[in-house]
Amino acid sequence: MANSNKPNGLQLVGTLDGSPINGNIRKYQMTGSTAIFPGDAVKLDDATGLVAPAAAGDELLGVCVSVLVDRSITSTEHPGYASASSAAYVFVAVGPNYLYSIQEDSVGNTLAVTNIGSNGDLVATAGNTTMGRSGYTLDSSDVVANDASPASAQLRVVDLDSVQGNAVGTYARWIVRINENHFTDTTGI
Repeated sequence: MANSNKPNGLQLVGTLDGSPINGNIRKYQMTGSTAIFPGDAVKLDDATGLVAPAAAGDELLGVCVSVLVDRSITSTEHPGYASASSAAYVFVAVGPNYLYSIQEDSVGNTLAVTNIGSNGDLVATAGNTTMGRSGYTLDSSDVVANDASPASAQLRVVDLDSVQGNAVGTYARWIVRINENHFTDTTGI
């Protein structure tokens, strides 16, 4: 059976060392310039100290796991995203060793098991406002064999997601961790 094309961004699935997820989900206010969906990678805006959706190549603060419901901002209630210009609050998984499941975009090529350990960037696609779901995917054409993998890419491929119905091939889901993390970068902002 073929994999379904249903991107939903980065979904938190665990930690690299198997430890519990405790206290590394933090509340941040968004810049309000672009919508943020659960599953979107976010970055810290240097000018404001607020969070914004990350683009390919940006250093990542973490991943939006949910939006704080504010009854004055309709989009936060249902389907549960922070609309542009709302200046809503989002909850962000900031643990540098968190693992996420993400669908590859399968544009240019598809990943193989030999890509485990390689690095690659995100494709920052707009989310689905009807479903409140992220459109982010893993840029499969950016992930190359281990020896030629870009050192500065946003994500590291850890494994094939073992979820039922997932297989290597078009639109496969992969387990990744953040490679370029705001909290592990020694240069600061």
